[in-house]
Amino acid sequence: MSEAGNGSAILAGNPASAPAAAGNAGAAAAAAPAETGAVSNQADTSTGAWYDQIQDTDLRGYLQNKGWKEPADMAVGYRNLEKLVGQDKVALPKSETDVDGWSRVYDALGRPKTADDYKLPVPEGQSGDFAKEAASKFHELGISAKQASALAEWWNKTHGGALEQHKTKMAQQSEADVLALKSEWGGAWDENVELGRRAAREFGLSVDKLTKIENAVGTKDVMQLMAKIGRGLTEHEFETGRSTTSFGMTPEAARARILDLRADKDWAAKYLQGGADQKAEMSRLMALAYPDAAPGG
Repeated sequence: MSEAGNGSAILAGNPASAPAAAGNAGAAAAAAPAETGAVSNQADTSTGAWYDQIQDTDLRGYLQNKGWKEPADMAVGYRNLEKLVGQDKVALPKSETDVDGWSRVYDALGRPKTADDYKLPVPEGQSGDFAKEAASKFHELGISAKQASALAEWWNKTHGGALEQHKTKMAQQSEADVLALKSEWGGAWDENVELGRRAAREFGLSVDKLTKIENAVGTKDVMQLMAKIGRGLTEHEFETGRSTTSFGMTPEAARARILDLRADKDWAAKYLQGGADQKAEMSRLMALAYPDAAPGG
């Protein structure tokens, strides 16, 4: 029976030892909760890196994120940081109105000490006044010398091209005005031009001043204006008796003068007697009164 029982026990999974097994299983079950609790309270965060033993978790995470695989890597990074910190530094302005702060930044970025130090190029033929104004504004805005030079070069090139186009257009228009006046004035062209010159001399108008007037009103208008002024000056002299010359008169004024002289008995008598002055004056008047006809007496 014992062997059978033993055999049966063996075939049944050693039921004879079941109590012992159960006891052992109970002991294991009793110990399991305690062991499981220990693991949950102390999670294993080991990465196998050199900084695993650092207690400060934030610092340990920082080192892990930096990717330094060994202390030497951290030492290299620190040395590079010292090099960077050792370079020149400029504090940022506190606000948009921090004048001193912005001035420090502008100076650090290459702004010259004074506006005169920009040394801006001045195009040929210009006074340089605009360059001085531009330099003053550049300095106020904190523009560096390199930037100012580039801006001046761009402006001179752009403005110079536009100025040349304007000059060409003005010259073409002036030429067209002269041709129109020559056609309009006909034989009185030389006379009217000289009248205009006389007016310019009378009022002390230099070439520069006349050019400014011409640029403002146009060639045709300024020539007509000056000729009219010169004619008025000449006719006034005749009316006041300050001059007996016939220079500068219009054909109409010359014809009127001829009639006046012929009505003057004393002058007419001298003329008929062959007076040289009277003959010369009548000859000039006739040439002005009838520019397209042969001179006569």
